[in-house]
Amino acid sequence: MPLCHINGLQLFYEDKGSGTPIIFIHPPGMGRKVFFYQLLLANNFRIILPDLSGHGDTIGSSDSVTILGLAEEIRSLMDELKIEKAVICGYSSGGIIAQELCLNHPDRVIGVILAGGFPKVQATLLKYEHLIGMYMVKRYPRLLAKGIAFAHTELTPLKRELVTHMLKADLTVWFQFYNQSLHYDCLERLKNWERPLLLIYGSKDLYNQHIKEYQKRLEVQTVLIAKASHQVPMSNWKMFNQLITGFTVTQSK
Repeated sequence: MPLCHINGLQLFYEDKGSGTPIIFIHPPGMGRKVFFYQLLLANNFRIILPDLSGHGDTIGSSDSVTILGLAEEIRSLMDELKIEKAVICGYSSGGIIAQELCLNHPDRVIGVILAGGFPKVQATLLKYEHLIGMYMVKRYPRLLAKGIAFAHTELTPLKRELVTHMLKADLTVWFQFYNQSLHYDCLERLKNWERPLLLIYGSKDLYNQHIKEYQKRLEVQTVLIAKASHQVPMSNWKMFNQLITGFTVTQSK
């Protein structure tokens, strides 16, 4: 069982394939299983899927969750695996961890891919999505897990796998991750951004309102997937994987 020992944690991760490393960072509660289809990229790249502290099969959790602390978990994992640089892909709120890692350790990053990413919660609907998530974690975590799984896939076996994995999460950590995401803000720090950045959104995703905030502050590549919503790593995985492949090959030259 691949476990990395980090500050009292036994951080679980999958590590498949070879070549340029791509590390995928999940949003609150979901764990690495949300990147089920990205394991197919292991035919061409080294794919690393960690469960952050308090999630999935990782043993132990941080006393208090911070985005910086979660970013340092990824850096420590890279140290343990002797990975000098990697492409970092963050999905949804996992993207703020990817941004924090790049802002603090640009020398460890080849480039960043954000799927439904944001530098700060500004859209009102996104704010309420976080608040509802926090409420549901406290009161109805099983119902929340089922709702998230249903939104990501129509395949019953995969839904069950997602729900089972999410319900392994430490509910306090899940709540704190939502809370930290709600209050995260790296807008002013984006002027210090040093690495290539690819933004991927569904055309129907309310998160894509944040594109303009990135474009005001730095050069970015942006892709809107037609008729897609927020859940592109699963619902639109073929296009998502193609975009990751193109970006990684280009930045690895």
